[in-house]
Amino acid sequence: MTKPIYLTPLSKERIWGGQKLQEYGFSIPKEQRTGEVWTVASHPNGMSRVQTGPMTGLTLEKLWSNHPEIFGMETDSDFPLLVKWIDASEDLSVQVHPNDKDANRFEKQPFGKNECWYILDCPEDAVLIYGHSLTSLNNFDETIHQGTLLQSLQHVPIAKGDFIYVPAGTVHALTKGCVVLEIQQNSDTTYRLFDYDRSDPVTGKVRPLHLEQARRIIRFPHFQYTEPAVMLTPFRKRLTQTPDFFVEEWSIRQTHILEVSRLFRVITVIEGTIELDHVLLSVGATAILPANSTFLIKGNGLVLITGPSLKMTTPHRIGIDLGGTQTRVAVIDQHKIVKQLSFPTNPKAGPSQTLSNIEYAIQVFSEEFHLSNIGIAAPGPLDTKTGLLLSPPNLPGWDEVDLVTPLSSAFDLPVFLENDANAAALGEALYGAGRHSSSVYYVTVSTGIGGGYVYMKQLIRGANGYAGEIGNTIIDSSGPLHPVLNKGSLEGYASGTALQSRANERHASSIERLLAHPQERDRFTNHLATGLANIIHTIDPEVIVVGGGVTGSADLYWEALQERVRELVYPSLRSKVDIRLAELKGQAGVIGAAALDGVE
Repeated sequence: MTKPIYLTPLSKERIWGGQKLQEYGFSIPKEQRTGEVWTVASHPNGMSRVQTGPMTGLTLEKLWSNHPEIFGMETDSDFPLLVKWIDASEDLSVQVHPNDKDANRFEKQPFGKNECWYILDCPEDAVLIYGHSLTSLNNFDETIHQGTLLQSLQHVPIAKGDFIYVPAGTVHALTKGCVVLEIQQNSDTTYRLFDYDRSDPVTGKVRPLHLEQARRIIRFPHFQYTEPAVMLTPFRKRLTQTPDFFVEEWSIRQTHILEVSRLFRVITVIEGTIELDHVLLSVGATAILPANSTFLIKGNGLVLITGPSLKMTTPHRIGIDLGGTQTRVAVIDQHKIVKQLSFPTNPKAGPSQTLSNIEYAIQVFSEEFHLSNIGIAAPGPLDTKTGLLLSPPNLPGWDEVDLVTPLSSAFDLPVFLENDANAAALGEALYGAGRHSSSVYYVTVSTGIGGGYVYMKQLIRGANGYAGEIGNTIIDSSGPLHPVLNKGSLEGYASGTALQSRANERHASSIERLLAHPQERDRFTNHLATGLANIIHTIDPEVIVVGGGVTGSADLYWEALQERVRELVYPSLRSKVDIRLAELKGQAGVIGAAALDGVE
């Protein structure tokens, strides 16, 4: 079969539903609180049937089982996807879903429930519940006992057109007024954590919660998932690609060809009107596109296309940025972050918990990507040869911690460790503001001040790995004490920590407000410029790249900083001073870490 297959939608009454899905082309019972319309479903709780053509009336289950040629894949297991429209007329329950492993272990179900939402409509200033701030299972139990679970939930602002991927194990909830298109694994397993004490309309009893089931599958701490959208063509954007499915948004303004795909796809119209193989379709229309077929699409509208994913075969790198407050684990393709999982580091819990969380994140990515190496950016001091953290000030108690061996053993991959400033320097030198220069010095002005030097695309570490450590250089030996570094060090004068301390003394509420004062701005720029001038006279770099959180206020001091540096260097150098803002910003460390394999 080479023609699109249209299925009959199934309306589902929900306690929190309404009538809004009528606006999206669905015929729903009057006065029924319709919360969901399932448009592609092969599940015991809802079964789609073919709506037109020679197979009219056939269930999707039968179509799947008896006609594998339509789908381009083995059909001896269950149909993999479920597509639904949701009208959250009221807040949904706070809930969590199991992954495949837990669904099989606890529910004897073939699929867990990784899902995603495309926001079709929502109120102004709308938010979703997505994640939590709890640190452990004991912490979770305490909030349940005290009735304070809602206070521990994270709220994410949303707007029409947003796309959110919700991995299994993520605590989440849609909120009142949201209309979404949900694409998910073929599962209807949901564990409720909180339900506003609502009663079942049939039994009159308070709807049950599933706390015991939920506590077995929630991840502590919450892992924040990030996946940048990718423009594949000017009209075609990939919103996600996971081991279970991909989702693309196509903006149809002219005639396009849906090229042959080895696997089936599902197309859904979410805006406007389109013509698919000469059939006019409006909002709400959904069709299965058989495998190994080409389709013509034109009109003026917006469609989502989804289907099963093919496993990635090209090598990808893992970059890890281990910080004192947050750890990020990312899949890197060349110099771009493909996906990222981040979580609070919680140094007081010790290194074993953080290592366990890092291993979990890498394991998640290894199920989707072919991984080639792992790079770690970590705060110093450290020993890159032995893979040991020595005694990092912002990770108190993490002395002589081996980061390399556990990860190398767990994944049988080469693992490289580098100082976080050096890793960020490498990232900016190879892929950021210094990518066209052969001699790049990078300085990060953040909580502390660090630096790194890259010459001819290679890190210059020095005999003991401390090259480029600008933060400990002395600006004024009579200056302020530092808990770890030299008295009067650059970090003691110009770091974010020093500036915030100064802001507190001046009763300024932020660093930005502090630097708005001309006297304080001049003080800061003079100290930082002195440090940069010292670097110029020491290694004579082609370019200096400045990054870190304090550059968020660069518009207040950037011109003055460059002018002051020129005043402090040899006259013959002044026209050659090249100071640039970092381009990779907060991504420099994790991107540079992933590039460490070729830097030894």
